[in-house]
Amino acid sequence: MKIHMKPLTLSYRSIALGIILLSSNCLWAGNIINPWRTTTAIVKDGESFEVWFDADRGQTVKAVTLQGPYNTVTVAPKVATGSWVYDQTSSNAYNTRINIAVPAGVPADRYDLILHTSSGEVRSPRSVKVVRAFKPDYYILQLSDTHAFQHGYEATLEKISTIVDIANIIGPEMVFETGDNLYRPSEVRMNQYFQGDRLRGTKGFDDFNAPVFIAAGNHDYDLDKEAVKGNYRAKAIWYNHWWGLQAFHFTYGDGRFMVINDGWDGYDPSWQIAEALSWLNSVGRGNFRVGAAHIKNQEMGTFHNSAGFNLVLVGHNHHIASENPAMLDKDPIQYVANSVRDHFEFNLFRVNGATGRCVPVNGPTARVQALRNPDDIMTPALYQPNLTLEYMRPNDGSCATNTATIENHYDFEISPARIRFVLPKGVAYEPSTGAIEQAFDGTSFHIVDVSVQIQPHCKATVSLSTKQAR
Repeated sequence: MKIHMKPLTLSYRSIALGIILLSSNCLWAGNIINPWRTTTAIVKDGESFEVWFDADRGQTVKAVTLQGPYNTVTVAPKVATGSWVYDQTSSNAYNTRINIAVPAGVPADRYDLILHTSSGEVRSPRSVKVVRAFKPDYYILQLSDTHAFQHGYEATLEKISTIVDIANIIGPEMVFETGDNLYRPSEVRMNQYFQGDRLRGTKGFDDFNAPVFIAAGNHDYDLDKEAVKGNYRAKAIWYNHWWGLQAFHFTYGDGRFMVINDGWDGYDPSWQIAEALSWLNSVGRGNFRVGAAHIKNQEMGTFHNSAGFNLVLVGHNHHIASENPAMLDKDPIQYVANSVRDHFEFNLFRVNGATGRCVPVNGPTARVQALRNPDDIMTPALYQPNLTLEYMRPNDGSCATNTATIENHYDFEISPARIRFVLPKGVAYEPSTGAIEQAFDGTSFHIVDVSVQIQPHCKATVSLSTKQAR
């Protein structure tokens, strides 16, 4: 059992993750602080990213593996030790920094990060997104206020799963969930939220092909023990345990992305803003700056005065997305996402990476409905998604050829939509239409990712066959 040594505190996560999880044959001893749950590392092949790890006394990192759904990559770590506070409110810190260089040619995918340590493996699921290039034109998808596991809203996991399926066709470069995630976390609930529930047939946030970034909401603390206001240190310790970082920032090409916690009533995130601005000055302002938090206005106005945001993503107000964009000072840049709990939608934006221009998709509010039959949002068996992908044959690597059909019921073009084919190894393939984004041999299967343009209210069919057969 691990005791996370901080003055007068005991890290809940350190105790929980000090247990041997027999189901995964993995020893959760020290903690991976970042990337983990609220954060995903985005890294180009051939470049490096940094891992924050809080090792047990005497625990050392020997090797690092990136494990994707179809392939595994061994990477060489450069390890530094010290003490770094990552949350000024909780005073929680980590003692090991690991620089990891991703080899050139690694397939673009979302990977588990596995640290092979002197006391066993430590894993952060789906926490690394490898890209082959920063796209010159890309989507950002935002959803909010899922309130998963709240009594009376039992269809929430099915809603999330459906949005995952739609998003994986659209192919956004990142997904933001802007707070109020789930009620009364437990390891079982967190696993269902992130990994999905295979018995129930649902996907979770780890199943987004895009990297996921999560903000803290006004319900994201220990509701059973803490009052709405005050005791923020205990709330921060709790949040670090269940979710990870409550504030973070990252780059994507010339884009700069900054997330803070303005969700807790009366809480002062000024240290988070100061750290983000210091980071922004160090990396350069880029041509596109995004701020994300839970509640519109609040501290985001002060933040915007210094950061000069082009886009601000927030939630909290479950029913006002029809008024988007909201003003932040004198700038119409705030977009509220209606709650997934009460609605069944997400916000979608298109970014020109070269110019930094960002436009809402599907009209000025950026709102996109998941279903053609929105009256049935509480009955998963009746769901009719506005965007679907179906394969003619099982897409499990058993079929040497396959055909995929995407049906788009939206009023906007999907440019491009993405299809992943899982095929037997040892054969070269070509699509009947569209373009191959990447193709690689995994451990057991050959993977081909195809992109294709789909017009509004149209179908697109892509057949993949062996070159020898054509």
